[in-house]
Amino acid sequence: MDPATQRNYYNRCHPFDTLDSTDDRYVDIDAIDPQHPVRGDDWVARLAGQIELSDRPVYELFTGLPGSGKSTELRRLVKRLQSKSQLLPVLIDAEAAIDLSNPIDVPDIYFAILHYTDAKVLELEGKTGATPMDEGYLGRFWSWITKIDVKLNKAEFAVANAAKLVVELKDRPSLRAQVRESVTAHLPRFLDEAHEELRRLERRAIKLGFRGLAVIFDSLEKLRGTSTNWNAVMESAERIFGSGASYLRLPMHVLYTIPTALIVRLRLDSVHFLPMIKLRQRDGARFDHGVDAAYLLLTRRVPESALREIFGDKSEARIERLIDWSGGYPRELVRLLQRYLGTSMEKWPLSDSDFDRVLNQITDDYRKIVGTGTYQWLARVAVQQYLVLDGDDDRQIADRLLQNNAILRYLNDRDWFDIHPAVRQIPGVSEQIEQQRQARSAAT
Repeated sequence: MDPATQRNYYNRCHPFDTLDSTDDRYVDIDAIDPQHPVRGDDWVARLAGQIELSDRPVYELFTGLPGSGKSTELRRLVKRLQSKSQLLPVLIDAEAAIDLSNPIDVPDIYFAILHYTDAKVLELEGKTGATPMDEGYLGRFWSWITKIDVKLNKAEFAVANAAKLVVELKDRPSLRAQVRESVTAHLPRFLDEAHEELRRLERRAIKLGFRGLAVIFDSLEKLRGTSTNWNAVMESAERIFGSGASYLRLPMHVLYTIPTALIVRLRLDSVHFLPMIKLRQRDGARFDHGVDAAYLLLTRRVPESALREIFGDKSEARIERLIDWSGGYPRELVRLLQRYLGTSMEKWPLSDSDFDRVLNQITDDYRKIVGTGTYQWLARVAVQQYLVLDGDDDRQIADRLLQNNAILRYLNDRDWFDIHPAVRQIPGVSEQIEQQRQARSAAT
C-alpha cells in the first residue's frame, strides 16, 4: 500500500462522518437480513409508522448514542416521507440552529423550526434568493416583543434584521436570555401565533403538491454543556421534554432527538432508542448476523486485501476481535479501524503487541471516563443487563456513562443493556462483575 492509498483509507474511516444513503460507505444495516435483524427492527419503518398512519399530528422522540447511526437513519426517513407519504419533511440540524453548550428553552426550538421550515418552503417555491422569515412571523414577533418589553430596545439587545433572529439568539447569550424572559411572560400568545404561522407554511406546502409538513429536529441529543454547566443543561432539556413537552407539540408531525440521559431522568418509555448492532445474544452466544453486519461496515471503507496488509496472517481473527471489542457500536468500530490505519506502514503487518496497544489505549480512554466510584454499579448493569437505578446517585452515574458511551443498548424481543467491552476489561470492573456473578449464583 502506498502513502496516498493509506491516506485515502484513513479518511474513509472518520468516525464523525454522517453518511447519506448515496455514499459508497453506507450500509443499510436493517435491510441486510430482515429475518434476523441485528438492531431488533427496521428503524426507518418504525419511525415512519405513526407519521404515515395518523390523521392527527404526531409527536415522537428519538435518541441514540452519538455515532450509532441515528442521523443517517433520519436522512433515510426524510426520503421515505417525501417519496412514500407525499409529506414535505423539514430536517433541522440543532448544531447549526441552537447553542448546544448552554441550557435551551422552548422559544429556541420554535424560532429554529419557523426559520428552517420557511426556508424549505421558499426553496421549493423557487424563491431561492429570498431570506427565510424576512416578511414572516419573526419580523412581526420582533416588532411586537420590543413594544411590550422596553428592555429589548436597549442598544445591547439591538437586532438589525429580525429575519436573522435564529443566528442572533444562538450567538448572543444576553439577547437570548432577555428574549426568553419576554416570551415566557407571554407564552400563550407566542405559541398561538407561532402555530398559526406554521399552519400558513403547511398550506403553502400543500399548494406545492404535498399532503403536509413533517418537522425532524436532529442533533438535540448532542446537547451536553461543559463540565461546569452539565447539570444546568440537562435540567433544561428535562424541563422542556418533561413537564414542558406539551409546548413542543406542533400542528403538524414532529420528531425530536433528545439526549440519551433523559431516558434516565424522565423514564420516557415512549422514546425510540436506536440500539447497537447485536454481536451476541443476552446469554453471550455469538450472533453471526450481527458480526457479519459489522464486518460489512469495515469492508465498505477498507477492502479485505488492505485489511490483510495491516493485520497479516491473523487478519480474520484480529478483525473478529476488533468487532467484538467495539460492542457493535458503529462509531467505535470505525474509530478502531482508523487508529490501525494511522499506525506506521513500516510496522505492517502488525505484531501482537502493536495490535494490542490500540485496544489498550481505548481501555485507558474509558478508564478516565468511568472512575472507580462507578465500578460496582457498572458490574450490576453487566450482570443484570438492565439500568439499575436505586437512587439519585445511580441516576447521575447513568446520566454520565450513557452520554459517554460506556453503556450500550441492544434489542431482541425486548431491550437490554450491557457495558462497553473496553470498560469490562478494566480490572476493578471485571473483579466486581465476577463477585456479583458468584453472589447471584449462590443466591439461586
